[in-house]
Amino acid sequence: MAKMKKVLAIAMAAAMGMSMLAGCGGQGKDDVTEATSQAETSEAATSEEKTEEAASEEAEQEKTEVKAGDVLIDLNFDDNDTDECHTYSNGGQAVLGAENGELCLDITGTGSLDYANQIYYDGFELNQDCVYELSFDVHSTIERGIQYRLQINGGDYHAYVMDDITIGTETQHISNQFTMSEASDPAPRMCMNLGHFEGVGDDSVPHKVYFDNIKLTVVDASSAQSVEGIPDPKLVGINQMGYGKDAKKLATVTDRDAKSYEVKSVADDKVVSKGDVSGWDYDPAVGDKCAVIDFSDVKDQGTYKIVLDTGAESYEFPVGDGVYDDIYKASVLMFYDQRCGTELDSAIAGDFAHAACHTGTAIVYGSDVAKDVTGGWHDAGDYGRYVVPGAKAVQDLLLTYEDSEYAAKDDAIGIPESGNGVPDVLDEVRYELDWMLKMQDETSGGVYHKVTGEVFPEMVAAVEETAQMILSPISNTATGDFAAVMAKASVVYRKYDAAFADSCLAAAQKAWKYLEQHQGDAGFKNVGSIVTGEYPDSNDSDEYLWAAAELYIATGDESYNDYVKTAIEGSVKYGLGWADVGYYGIYDYCVNVKDCAAEKEILKKGADKLVDNYAGSGFGSTTGGSYVWGSNMVVADNGILLLMASKVLGDDSYVDYAADQLNYILGRNAVSYCYVTGYGSQTPENPHHRPSEALGKAMPGMLVGGADGNLEDPYAKAVLAKIPKERCYVDNAQSYSCNEVTIYWNSPLVYLLANFK
Repeated sequence: MAKMKKVLAIAMAAAMGMSMLAGCGGQGKDDVTEATSQAETSEAATSEEKTEEAASEEAEQEKTEVKAGDVLIDLNFDDNDTDECHTYSNGGQAVLGAENGELCLDITGTGSLDYANQIYYDGFELNQDCVYELSFDVHSTIERGIQYRLQINGGDYHAYVMDDITIGTETQHISNQFTMSEASDPAPRMCMNLGHFEGVGDDSVPHKVYFDNIKLTVVDASSAQSVEGIPDPKLVGINQMGYGKDAKKLATVTDRDAKSYEVKSVADDKVVSKGDVSGWDYDPAVGDKCAVIDFSDVKDQGTYKIVLDTGAESYEFPVGDGVYDDIYKASVLMFYDQRCGTELDSAIAGDFAHAACHTGTAIVYGSDVAKDVTGGWHDAGDYGRYVVPGAKAVQDLLLTYEDSEYAAKDDAIGIPESGNGVPDVLDEVRYELDWMLKMQDETSGGVYHKVTGEVFPEMVAAVEETAQMILSPISNTATGDFAAVMAKASVVYRKYDAAFADSCLAAAQKAWKYLEQHQGDAGFKNVGSIVTGEYPDSNDSDEYLWAAAELYIATGDESYNDYVKTAIEGSVKYGLGWADVGYYGIYDYCVNVKDCAAEKEILKKGADKLVDNYAGSGFGSTTGGSYVWGSNMVVADNGILLLMASKVLGDDSYVDYAADQLNYILGRNAVSYCYVTGYGSQTPENPHHRPSEALGKAMPGMLVGGADGNLEDPYAKAVLAKIPKERCYVDNAQSYSCNEVTIYWNSPLVYLLANFK
């Protein structure tokens, strides 16, 4: 068997402390709102001491200091296995395997880039000021150039060490001794670039490249710096943005030695409230016992902190009017900052201002047809524009206008359209809707799934992505989501622009005709060499339901109503995410249609499940102990669903549960982060977001993904192993599964902030 000894200089799991007991789990999207069973909860509580002891021993074993002679990578392929080596392709064609005890890349196309074909390996650490030696044997069936490198695995992917070499049929032994001069990296990547290299032979012909005896060895660790640990969370968790005077105010304590607390005014250190810390319960997602304290009696305007009898303190927080004013404005302006195809004003966007980007025509995939699809919002950390998640963001913001008196009147956020007599949230949504209208095929009524380049761009500014934009094929989910939001827009905008409302309704009806003719079509999959965000969804029953509900509200046509009534008797995916959208249709139906008893019951069932989940959480989360990629969206969406239930059912008891979802996002969580960039005492500073990375600072007002217990990127796997699910978060741009941002994560945040202002 190949040798694969991996020595870690410092275990990141230990940085969070020995109280974190449960490992990061592997639950998927379907588990998002599943409540922890009574058996699981009981087992976790009764085995607590044993689990804590085992976790402590494991952490101590992993605190291995790096030392000379340590072998971090040792691959010899004697068993003809690829030994955790993988390939990345960007325009190249190659197959990775092993032959005669060597790693072999069988190349049939080198593309146009040096990294068009790449072999990579993860799972080691580089410590600052440590001296290493990288060595390997290599040969090829032809003479050609290659590049080897150890690099950062994210951001600009720059190399810590690299070299271009020429290889041929004779085996060469390559060795490079180097000092890691940059900050310690717990999750770098070793790469062999085997794409196209100018001036060295003809690498376009089919050929094979062989590697063996790949080693990374510590030569001198006398000056090695350890990896910076993950910040310890506060032992008192609060909403760092503060609380309204009459709001319910809860904090979570994880200091097991605490017996009492005091709420103190920061201005004069006066105690304004105090009480006992009691009612401890074990939360397996946190890996600790938690106690909740209620200080709702603090109502006077001011700045406060909570102090435990152990001396532990919370972050400072305000109480009073307008505590969400600034963060609400920033969360809306994030959409302006994500606008595509237009110049961004420096007076609004600041350093993130730029000239118009992506202004060329796009090519319909598989044809030479060019189409103008300029405009819209960049979806996330990349510059793609996608109809499916865009529709979710649009719906959240339209509901913000309808459900928040503040948002319905606010015409002064500071976007170019401010002051035009139309609420700014509608002006911002209009920018996306205008783009979505361009995404509809004029002939069939179907809607193209997305417009992107073939691959994700490098970490560059928007104007620097100049690749040809491609329209991916029409999909039912894009068409259904489009029909739904266009029908809703026809209702919302009618009082402001009747002609625009008419065009939205006509587009929605045209899209519905397409859907009627394409029931049963397969879900969207990327085609050809396109590898950008797929947003796949094989179940479109919820998109059909949502579209029918909105079209019935917009037109009164009973055929749409008949479809809704039939659909709810079947198997529909109810949710408020980009994939499961059924609750959007159900909610709007309940608000606008009198005969909605069955639909109300669907909402009630969903909201009551969240209330059950809440009871098992130490920090007021309603995820049922599951933390997935984009868990903060799940939390925010759950807050929306609870407010929907309150409005439709006339039950105010759901409101406090909804408020606690916002409290979680803004700091009352297991890692003590206010998850919105630029806000709170501890805020994400390194989002996975190309404009932010290009400028070297975080765009303000963006909600990051949050805790992901599934560890879905190399950096998270390196630094969050054995950490409890709710604490599986790291503020690093390399961790796209924890720290990316999206328009459809910000949109539910805007809804909650507007409704609790």
